[in-house]
Amino acid sequence: MLKKLLLVLTCFTAGCSSEQANTKPLLNQNQYDAIQIKDFWGWFEREKPLFETMTDSTRDERLNILLEHLSLVSNDLAVEVSKEFHGVRDIIISADGDKNKFAIVEAIVKGAPRMPGWTVTAFRQKAAEDFVLRYEKLRFSPDEMFFRPFIENDSLDLTIYADSINSRSREDVIKYGLITMDNVMGERDATLKVRSFYFKDTREIDKKKRVYKLGTLPKFVDSVYTRTHSLAKEK
Repeated sequence: MLKKLLLVLTCFTAGCSSEQANTKPLLNQNQYDAIQIKDFWGWFEREKPLFETMTDSTRDERLNILLEHLSLVSNDLAVEVSKEFHGVRDIIISADGDKNKFAIVEAIVKGAPRMPGWTVTAFRQKAAEDFVLRYEKLRFSPDEMFFRPFIENDSLDLTIYADSINSRSREDVIKYGLITMDNVMGERDATLKVRSFYFKDTREIDKKKRVYKLGTLPKFVDSVYTRTHSLAKEK
């Protein structure tokens, strides 16, 4: 009986030792992200024709498919695909205003393969000065918009004024207003140099207080950021 018991224990111990020897070390977050990023771009390369043949009627559906696969790398990102221009389309990966997502956005873009007819860009960039953003009945035209700054210590808050937004969904106003700010300033500056944005109808402008044309916003923000952060370093 004792001999049989020893045999059972020996086999059990050997089994444990064998399992431990075959156990692979866990992946760290960067290694896991790298695998997910590689899988995402592999999928995108196979499915490129979906996005090269997009029309206005299929755009939302196909971008949702793209975003679904991108979410396997990281949640709460945004993605845009430009229309073809001189034979090239651009896919833009955005942190959607979350500075905590900047590193993964940069990693995704860095991991993109070379694809003829495509460029890959990290973050929303400054758009042409005459752009207009439309969503259903909502319309943001920077040429017709204004801002008022509020500076507190080294932080900048901005009230942005646009036409006829009081009657629109507040959620849509904030979402597409912030996208407009990304296009006016560039997503990096809009996220890192401004603490908060508030959106109001131009009919709410107090004529006793000075407002500025939105087209001057990028230079204004740069000057305030440089000044306030220089003072903060001196302290």
